[in-house]
Amino acid sequence: MSEMKKVVVVDDDRKIIILLEKALTEKGFQVFSAVEGTKALELVKKERPALLISDILQPGIDGISLCQEVKQDPELGDIAVILMTGVYKQASFKTEMNCKPDAFIEKPLDINQLKAMILEELGIGN
Repeated sequence: MSEMKKVVVVDDDRKIIILLEKALTEKGFQVFSAVEGTKALELVKKERPALLISDILQPGIDGISLCQEVKQDPELGDIAVILMTGVYKQASFKTEMNCKPDAFIEKPLDINQLKAMILEELGIGN
């Protein structure tokens, strides 16, 4: 990676943010984080990250609405979005969702699975 890839992480659980910040910075990413969706959207618009990782249930703009905002914006639509949740199960979740995330991961997070997912979404070899 010649230029450091930017990632925005949003989750109302600060422990998850710390875990993701550590894992992503170790992989050479520049990480911006927020504990609620409104701030995350501001970060996405300002930083233009390669990837947005968002919890679904959070204060401000929820993860599904955040995903919709990003994917429907012509200037942001190419940003990869990974949604996380401990509430929904993947099968039922996909039918309810009207945003199109690039990937979905259930909590509790398997950090190795998430790292592999991130590398795949960004087209980066291990």
